[in-house]
Amino acid sequence: MIVFGKQPVSYVLAHHKEKIQEIYVAKDLPKDQFARLKQTHKPIKILDFKKAQALAHGRNHQGVLLQIMYEPSKDIRPMLELDTLVILCGLSDVGNIGAIVRSAYALGAAGVVLCDVNLQKNALEGIMRSSAGALLDMPFCVIPRALDCINELKMADFRLFGADMAGESIHSFMQANISPSSVPQSLSQTSLNSQKQGIITPLKSPYKKWTLFMGSEGEGLSAKVSKKLDTILSIPMAHTFDSLNVAHACVILLHRLLSLKG
Repeated sequence: MIVFGKQPVSYVLAHHKEKIQEIYVAKDLPKDQFARLKQTHKPIKILDFKKAQALAHGRNHQGVLLQIMYEPSKDIRPMLELDTLVILCGLSDVGNIGAIVRSAYALGAAGVVLCDVNLQKNALEGIMRSSAGALLDMPFCVIPRALDCINELKMADFRLFGADMAGESIHSFMQANISPSSVPQSLSQTSLNSQKQGIITPLKSPYKKWTLFMGSEGEGLSAKVSKKLDTILSIPMAHTFDSLNVAHACVILLHRLLSLKG
């Protein structure tokens, strides 16, 4: 995989030098930056503009590209050992997928599964770039069909949540699942006050393992997938405009659901 762009390259150099196979330099670099590349003890090749542009598929490579070792898992079974998963059904925009990986990793979700989509040849490079490198640390699995893994998730005791505008309001769901009776009195009032202030304080939750299913950018979750899920959640809109970018919607729902992790 080719990695380029300031943030992804910096992340790999800082956290995953062992994955670097070769370094490509396509412009004159400051001495300190070139010295940092040499400290990796990886082969460095100087590329002309045309070759660098070809490797970056015409995008702004900012002068440094890395060839790294990376291959996503294609086996859902190791993911069943985790406690919180995001399942992306039919998402095809690498910007959205990468943004979700980045946010899920930052917020504390344990893994991301991508299904119901045929990735283009260079899609992983786009996901890596838009995740700012988080893809290298977030358990990430690509499987053919969501329906094929739902039974396995249920057998592994996952609660299956989905996102759809016709679902239950995330606000009412949170109110029903954050209750003073579910935690010690000394903790509950502080925690509930924190919730009101927008501060996330983990509370006890009946859901020890759960997944959040997000549908495609245009169609959302399919009816076949939705009917197999346990709970469909929605984000109330303040106006009649009822559309959120899927990556933004995923972050909002993750933020709320992860606050129940206890």
